[in-house]
Amino acid sequence: MTVTLNIIEIGARGDGVAEENGQRYFVPFTLPGEIVEAEPRDKRGEGIVADLVEVLAPSRHREPAPCKHFTVCGGCALQHWRRDIYAGWKNELIARALTQRGVASPAFEPALAGLPKERRRADFVVRRQGRRAVAGFHERAGQQIVDVEECFVVTPKLAALLPSLRTVLAGILPEGGSADAIVNDTDAGLDVLVRPHKRFTLSLESNQKLVAFAESADLARLSWGDRATAEPLVTRRQPRLVFGDATLEPPPGAFLQATRRAEQAMREAVASWIGDARRVADLFAGIGTLTAGRPWRATLYESDKPSVAVVEASGRRLGGGKLTAVHRDLFRNPLMAAELDVFDAVVLDPPRAGAAAQSIELARSKVTWIVYGSCDPGSFARDAHTLQAGGYRLEKLVPIDQFLWSPHIELIALFTRAPLRSAKAKSEDAR
Repeated sequence: MTVTLNIIEIGARGDGVAEENGQRYFVPFTLPGEIVEAEPRDKRGEGIVADLVEVLAPSRHREPAPCKHFTVCGGCALQHWRRDIYAGWKNELIARALTQRGVASPAFEPALAGLPKERRRADFVVRRQGRRAVAGFHERAGQQIVDVEECFVVTPKLAALLPSLRTVLAGILPEGGSADAIVNDTDAGLDVLVRPHKRFTLSLESNQKLVAFAESADLARLSWGDRATAEPLVTRRQPRLVFGDATLEPPPGAFLQATRRAEQAMREAVASWIGDARRVADLFAGIGTLTAGRPWRATLYESDKPSVAVVEASGRRLGGGKLTAVHRDLFRNPLMAAELDVFDAVVLDPPRAGAAAQSIELARSKVTWIVYGSCDPGSFARDAHTLQAGGYRLEKLVPIDQFLWSPHIELIALFTRAPLRSAKAKSEDAR
């Protein structure tokens, strides 16, 4: 049985939200102000997910989606929303998270808007079905794979790889077998890691097919296996990323910022905000995207051993102790305040969970500048509240949309120590 709903807002997952007779509904692919007919399907949290049947009264902000896979592919949720309105909503996600935590915030800096066809990193899923294979992304709220024929999110080089990827893995994967193909567009070309979901031994013939695929697709490198144990099958050009004075050779399947523009904007923000720093600690550093290759002496802390090895190698080439790496799990073993105090600035870019334990120690430290890159407004707001309670002030914040048409928003922010106030000033405030 269907229900008629008035969409009042867009929720954090990108679904339209409605309330009817005290019941909350989440309806994908709808917009605020629309009246829609929907069919209730599943309970989710405090509401019910409903499938869109028909838009009875469309929003004036609704636009035709460019991609034919939209509504089926799980990669995009908001292609139907006018871009300027969509961008404002993403800023609101950050502002709302800060308000809920009671974090005082300045006016945001101009946001870095996402653009079509600029994602240079993708995790494709490939599954053999009979004599052929399908390749693309998981469907929305399901495990089936959308066999992607076009994509308006990834770079043309990544999209163009899919047909040949299908062909080669159709002849290698066992029937019903599947694999992830992690593709990074590096400064030296495409770096591909094929990670089968179930281990099996590659035959000599399969190896030869993969080598031929790497040649025909002009890959820089092709590797096989899990990230921790991946073995390059062929390296035609060593994948590399150039950050200022530093050249890093990423391990197979390395984490990169999703777009080059975002990476550059974040690096420029860090350099502008802490340019006078001499010693910098980079926490949850990955391969040093935000701090490598700058004039300061940077110490990078990272739990991923292949990434640490990459930074160490780059540091040796640079010389002079400008770039060093330390293997450390900052979730289990955060840097203590006394360890942090030797640095002029701290840069951190943690996973979605944020850096709760590390933020407590940062709040106790005497570090002058803290630059926090975040991929989750909620965990960022929690950690910002901790820093604020410890005497830090949120000075600058730049929203960054690296994942176009998704409900995902990132940011980079600057915290500084609030100036110590005299007893006289405090007394005057009390009056």
